[in-house]
Amino acid sequence: MGLLAVLSVVAWSALAAPGQAQAAVNTAPSVSQCNPPDMPTSAGFQITCAVTVVNNTSSTGATSSTVTISACEGAAGVVFPSCPLNLGPVVSTTSSSQLVTSVNQCNGIVTGGGSNVYCDVTVTNNVPVGTTTAGVTVDQCIGSATGGGSTVRCAPNGSTTSATVTQCNGSATGGGTYAGEPTVGCTVTGATSALPVSVNQCNGTATGGGSAVTCATTVRNNFVASVPPTTTAPTVGSGTTTVPATGAGSTTVPGSGSGTTGSSGSGSSVTGTGTGTGTGSSGSGTTVPGVVPLGAPATGRGGASRTDDTTEIALGLLALAGAGGAAALAQRRRRVPAESVESSEDE
Repeated sequence: MGLLAVLSVVAWSALAAPGQAQAAVNTAPSVSQCNPPDMPTSAGFQITCAVTVVNNTSSTGATSSTVTISACEGAAGVVFPSCPLNLGPVVSTTSSSQLVTSVNQCNGIVTGGGSNVYCDVTVTNNVPVGTTTAGVTVDQCIGSATGGGSTVRCAPNGSTTSATVTQCNGSATGGGTYAGEPTVGCTVTGATSALPVSVNQCNGTATGGGSAVTCATTVRNNFVASVPPTTTAPTVGSGTTTVPATGAGSTTVPGSGSGTTGSSGSGSSVTGTGTGTGTGSSGSGTTVPGVVPLGAPATGRGGASRTDDTTEIALGLLALAGAGGAAALAQRRRRVPAESVESSEDE
């Protein structure tokens, strides 16, 4: 017996009245509860027990199960969940990586007469779409309610060896019934099962006179579409990239110019439009254009200081040289007559 089953037994022991039997539960793949010696075999009891099984399989073959049980033992006629003999129902839930394959409960108990037994098993199979199923065969209510004044209400009727559900056989055979209920009223719901789970309950139970047995088994199948694995594609541009930004700031470019006539010329720096380099995903800044006059190369964008007309300069220099030579020649001619006059006077 697993640890969770032991804890369930301890919980039942703490709640049960002195001298009362406790309910035992085994974990997957087999669940068993409300059977002797955990439940009484004497007369005058009302037993209510339930098992809920959820089996899961995935498209990858993974398996798991969850089992929830409830057990309540009280005096005959006390409606669930009062259970005065143990202060309430004992409920527990266990999980496993295995599938539950069998459930056994409420067999051979309260045989002394004057008892009422309610037991229920619900199996839910969660399986991938396309999982094959098998028919749920039934073997129930065979050899039950044979005493005088007995009534039987079972559906479906069936007598199958090694059936999927075997329940309510050889039960409530003492005759009569309890509080006008059907002596044996048992049902099986669900025609197919996607996973093999056998149920064995309420057999040889409440065989004393004036007893009633009401038990049910339900099988459900949920077909789940497989979900394709999620692929995460690399994100383009998801990080922060530092790129050079054009025109991200104002750049001062040193200017060159010629001063006015004097011993030394001084130029002024001109603030022009430049190309700056910034960092960031986008450049942010204010570009301040310099004020520069427009016009021909000799007048705009820096004036004559930026002129590179070497031909015109050479011609100008030749013109100046020619003018200088002409002036020198003229001066010599003016001096020659004067010297000639002075020589004549001396004679």
